Amino acid sequence: QKVQAGFNMTLWAAALGLAGACAYFIVRELLPTKLSPNSIFDNALEVVRSDESVRRLYGEPLKGYGADRGGYREGRRNFIENSTYEEKTDGSKRVRVRFNVKGPFAEGFVFAEVSNKFDGWVYLMVQDKRTGRVITIEDNRTKLLDSRSMRSDAERSALSNLLGGPSIDPTRK
Repeated sequence: QKVQAGFNMTLWAAALGLAGACAYFIVRELLPTKLSPNSIFDNALEVVRSDESVRRLYGEPLKGYGADRGGYREGRRNFIENSTYEEKTDGSKRVRVRFNVKGPFAEGFVFAEVSNKFDGWVYLMVQDKRTGRVITIEDNRTKLLDSRSMRSDAERSALSNLLGGPSIDPTRK
């Protein structure tokens, strides 16, 4: 009986551990963070839709969708291509996404990147599929490079005010 009770206890512990792991992954997927690909997609699409030059080139309504696997079949296109990496120069965690946009006049790709140490976009740009023309909505890569070379908070603040952007705090996580 002791062996049976021990086996049952182990079985229940394993089941609870498995249920806990499943709950963790479900919650992590359903409650997105700033660096989750789907929240980046939602925010980027909102900014792209509000940009005047994008509206002029692509028309309205502008719809966004994930990876297009080619062909003529309409299937689920909700996978947002993304890559997560750590930037070696400042140690920040960054996420890049790429997705498609389509309007009545044209189609294109949207490229976006966010960092956990910077409020706003590292970059956000739209490329026309037909011509290859790039509309840069926001590009803060040089601002981030310059901020890493600054020695003090006063230098960072002066640069931020000069460039007219959000405050860059490399110590923020």
